[in-house]
Amino acid sequence: MVSDAPLPHLKHYRYLGAAEFDDDVTYLKEQFGFITYDEMLQRRIQENSVCDNAATLTFDDGFAQCATVVQPILLRHAATCIFFVITDLIDNRVMFRESQASLCIEAIYQRPVEVLEAIIHELELDAKPPASVPREQKHLLDELDRFAPPALEHLQLLLRWLVTITPAQVNLMDRLCDRLGVDVHAYLAKNRPYLSAQQIMQLHSNGFTIGAHSCSHPRLQELSLTQAEYEIVESCRIIRDLTGQKSVPFAFPWSGADLDRAWLEQIRRKYDFVGLFFDAYGFRPDVRFVVQRIKGERPPGQSIGTVLHSYWSSRLSWHHKG
Repeated sequence: MVSDAPLPHLKHYRYLGAAEFDDDVTYLKEQFGFITYDEMLQRRIQENSVCDNAATLTFDDGFAQCATVVQPILLRHAATCIFFVITDLIDNRVMFRESQASLCIEAIYQRPVEVLEAIIHELELDAKPPASVPREQKHLLDELDRFAPPALEHLQLLLRWLVTITPAQVNLMDRLCDRLGVDVHAYLAKNRPYLSAQQIMQLHSNGFTIGAHSCSHPRLQELSLTQAEYEIVESCRIIRDLTGQKSVPFAFPWSGADLDRAWLEQIRRKYDFVGLFFDAYGFRPDVRFVVQRIKGERPPGQSIGTVLHSYWSSRLSWHHKG
């Protein structure tokens, strides 16, 4: 996300302002230059292809600011980018469960403690933090600790439950929304937080690649192989039909850790429109059709150059240790 305005539906995420992002793109342009997805695809499928330090940017989830804030900056710098879209969210048909959780958190901060305690008791939410938090979500708990008011310390279990909510718990979160006065449909209609089909087609017509980020953003590792294949293939099919791209890249929701690479290769062979897969583990070695990415999120005051140097130092350390 890049935005200078506070976003209630991303309350528990840290994101860049427009000036910070502009600095990032300037740095990448001067230090590396840019490569398109099609060029990357050719390099990845051809043996002994050229290998240089060209870069491309990626955005996950498909928030509307990709079109309204990010796109103008990219066009000004002639920068390449892949926008990975959660296809269920196109045209703001539904609310992303993490966005809904964020709206609940925002509402909790505006309610008296005694009202919150009554709601928690009524919905039997008194209990339990997640038995274990997947490593991809641990940074969300850190963000929660960063902005949670001390007066709400005794409500930390509820807040942590919201931040790490699973798809199976959405119905309970719907009930919580009702009690907190959070109107999801009104928020979607007024704020339009996600990309529309028209915005996606405009991004594509301006030279950017549109990728798929699943239909509903589940953790694929928790699904059956049939369900996981559907999330990959159907979301890529929707993007193909919308943009006309022959190859649609796919970014794993959360991560692709522990997903069998041979199974992923079978999917690519079975469906020729499924392109490269994108993960989020920096310089970690992987098969040629899986691209590992470096995360651009970082603490305030830290430059993208510092982030890259940290990743590169870790990679050199790993290499020297064999």
